[in-house]
Amino acid sequence: MKYERFTDGGRAKEEVRASGGRLRRRRWVKRLMAMLVACLPVVLLELGLRGMDDSADLAIDYDPYVGLNQLRPLFVLNEDSDRWEIPPERYNFFRPESFPAKKAPGTRRVFVLGGSTVQGRPYATETAFSTWLRFQLESAGSDFEYEIVNCGGTSYASYRIAKILDEVLAYEPDAIVLYTGHNELLEDRTYAHVRDMGVVSRWATAVGSKLHTVRWVQSFFVASKRRTELTAKVDTILDRPGGLESYQRDPIWQRGVEGHFATSLEKIAKRTRENDLPLIMCVPVSDLVNTPPFKIQTRSDWTEDEENHFYSAWSIASDSDQSPSRRIDALRECLEMDPAHAGANYALGRLLYDRGDSEQARQYLIAARDHDVCPLRATSAIVQSTKAIAERYRVPLIDTPTLLDERDFRGALIADQIPDPSRFVDHVHPSIVGHQRIGAALAQQFEKLGWVELTEQSAVRYENAVKEHLSKLDQDYYVRGKQRLEGLRLWTMGRAGQLATEMADDPSNLQEDQQQP
Repeated sequence: MKYERFTDGGRAKEEVRASGGRLRRRRWVKRLMAMLVACLPVVLLELGLRGMDDSADLAIDYDPYVGLNQLRPLFVLNEDSDRWEIPPERYNFFRPESFPAKKAPGTRRVFVLGGSTVQGRPYATETAFSTWLRFQLESAGSDFEYEIVNCGGTSYASYRIAKILDEVLAYEPDAIVLYTGHNELLEDRTYAHVRDMGVVSRWATAVGSKLHTVRWVQSFFVASKRRTELTAKVDTILDRPGGLESYQRDPIWQRGVEGHFATSLEKIAKRTRENDLPLIMCVPVSDLVNTPPFKIQTRSDWTEDEENHFYSAWSIASDSDQSPSRRIDALRECLEMDPAHAGANYALGRLLYDRGDSEQARQYLIAARDHDVCPLRATSAIVQSTKAIAERYRVPLIDTPTLLDERDFRGALIADQIPDPSRFVDHVHPSIVGHQRIGAALAQQFEKLGWVELTEQSAVRYENAVKEHLSKLDQDYYVRGKQRLEGLRLWTMGRAGQLATEMADDPSNLQEDQQQP
């Protein structure tokens, strides 16, 4: 009897436990249903917003520094020709380009990403290094056809280029070539909030940015947006009225820009590695010798005596009637008081360069570039990030500054650790010969990948292809290039808005000597 009572009691306890479990499950089911009902309006709102927004499927990835929700894909499908094409409305930043929607067997497709240098400015893609690379590969006589797709966008910085990479990964690429770094400081954005964001916060923000509901709610609280929201169209500071004047000495902002560049570049390296895709990177190169700083500012925190002393030395340094030695001494005085003065760094570097002291000149010419208040050339931090990320991810690297270091100050064929100024048409854009040098260096990297074998016979075929190609470019091609070069010159002087008027009203203005800001 005791055993039966114990057994009956055990059953009762088990039934109580089972009944309690069923009750708990019912409660959780009710709570879950309540949560689903509560979330249903949000889900319906999200679906409704996606249905009304035809860009939902077109938005490309996320950047923790800037918002680029309006960015559309670069290529659109032309169903008649069955080709992906850059549409005409993008020609203000890109050159016409297309490739078959279905890649033919035996085809190797290479996308070349970057800014106006990739595009071949001030000329066009016909003389850009992407074209010379194609001739190099085709002349090697392999069994493959080569599609070299030029995606160079004028004024496009690395964070925009990273979005283009996300797009072209869907177009069956066989390799990516990247040349970027000069356009990082063209668009205005802020970075203070990023320093305070941890990994979890960045992840949550990234997820939220993909929800139309979140973006819709944010639209009612514009002031709460912490990232800089950039438009699909590049909006450079120099394109705005008084753009040049808006550039000020701001080392904190510049460090933010340089950090953003490193983040974007690392993202590109990671994405190509994840897709087991060869990536070749180029170190951005700029003219140091013939390009003075675009804007110069002095310190703002010195005493009256310090300021008077500086300008006294500066007047001697600026006096061409003084001996070079006297001017050099005066410039060194200036830099003791204001080491970040871009003008004093450039003037000293140029004087040292002209007298043949390239080793000393180099450090001052580089400092002039890095301290330029209107920084239109890749800084040393950007150059070093390019090299460091290439090394970290074992990415083949074209050391473009060394590649274009061909002549010394006398014009002799002696490398002096300063890029040859004759290989540039302006502050950053290589000459056509410079582009040919880059194309040849890239071809050598593709040879290391096992794509081609470069021989004496292929070199002869390449030279013949180059001659034939150049013979087809008429005089108008070069005239348009010179016009773009003049437009660029006025743009860097903060006078972009005056270009059309000056060309129409007084063509002689185009021949005036460049004024230093």
